[in-house]
Amino acid sequence: MAAQHTQDRLLVDVIEALAEADRLEPEEVEYTLYEYLNPEILTQLADDEGNTWEFTFAVADHEVTIASDGRLFVDGVLCRTELALQRPSSVYSCG
Repeated sequence: MAAQHTQDRLLVDVIEALAEADRLEPEEVEYTLYEYLNPEILTQLADDEGNTWEFTFAVADHEVTIASDGRLFVDGVLCRTELALQRPSSVYSCG
């Protein structure tokens, strides 16, 4: 998977999960992740195959955690599994 595609898919997954947590549609989210995070970090993490890691960052009023096994949490609630780190995204309800 190309680095830019991986980065883009991860950003979309995070925004969709944040929107779900706020009970909004993704296009209704009034901020961008670029205000809180350098997206290159996500690309670097996605490229770190074989290592176990967790990356937590704050976005608006939420805490987002991405794990090396493809899980994404918003405020401690599992929102996604199998992120675009290596496989297609699967969706879980968040909130």
